[in-house]
Amino acid sequence: IANYVSQKIGKPVELRIGKTNAEMVDLLGKGEIDFSFLGPALYVETTSKYKLTPLAQIVNDGKPTYYGVIIVKKGSGITSLKALKGKTFAFGERDSNLSHITPLYMLMEAGVRLSDLKQYSFLGSHDNVALNVARGSFDAAGLQPDVAAKYMDQGLEIIARSEDLPEHVFAASKSLDAATTAQVQNALLSMDSTLLKGIKKSLTGIQKFNDKDFDGLRKIAKTVEKEKMK
Repeated sequence: IANYVSQKIGKPVELRIGKTNAEMVDLLGKGEIDFSFLGPALYVETTSKYKLTPLAQIVNDGKPTYYGVIIVKKGSGITSLKALKGKTFAFGERDSNLSHITPLYMLMEAGVRLSDLKQYSFLGSHDNVALNVARGSFDAAGLQPDVAAKYMDQGLEIIARSEDLPEHVFAASKSLDAATTAQVQNALLSMDSTLLKGIKKSLTGIQKFNDKDFDGLRKIAKTVEKEKMK
C-alpha cells in the first residue's frame, strides 16, 4: 500500500511501524507520521489527544463495520453474560478493541463489573486467549469472530455478540498539507481490491468516513476507562 500510494501521488512513502500503540499515537499526533492505518480503538484514542483528518475506511463483507463475540467452553453451563459473575475471564491486549474494550463494556452492560469476576488476566493475542478458554484455563473471553471460528472444533461456543462497530481506517496528521492529504485520500479510495485483501481477505472495498461515526465507540471507551480506574 505504501508503494502504491507513493506511485499515485508521485512522492516517496516510507513505511514506519511503531513499537507500541502509544508511540504511534504521539508520532501521528505530532506530525512525525503523515498518515496511518489505525484500528478503531486506536483512532478513538488518538483523536482524544490530537485532531486527525479522516481519509478512508475499509469495507468488510460489504459493510464498514465489524463486531466482537464472547466465547465459553462448550458444556460449561454458562449461557449468558450475567452468569459470568464469579467466573474467570481472559482479555487480550489492554488496548485491543475486540479482546478487551468491547467485551468489558458488554460485561458491564450485563451488570458484571471487574470486581465481580473471580479472576481476569491479559493474555496477548486473540489465539492465545482462545486456546486458554479451550483448555479450561479461563471460563470466558472476548474475541474477533474469525479467531473464534478457528477454535470452534476445540469446544468453544459463542454466548454473546457485540453491537456493530466501525471498521479500521486510514487517517492523516493535521500537519500534512491539504494538497498532499487530498492526493493520499484519492489514492486510497481508488485502491484495487487485491491490495485490500492483503490486509484481510474479507475486505470488499474502501470508502470515506466521518469522525462522528466513532462517537458510539468513544462512549464505550469512556465507560470502560472509568471502570478500569476504579
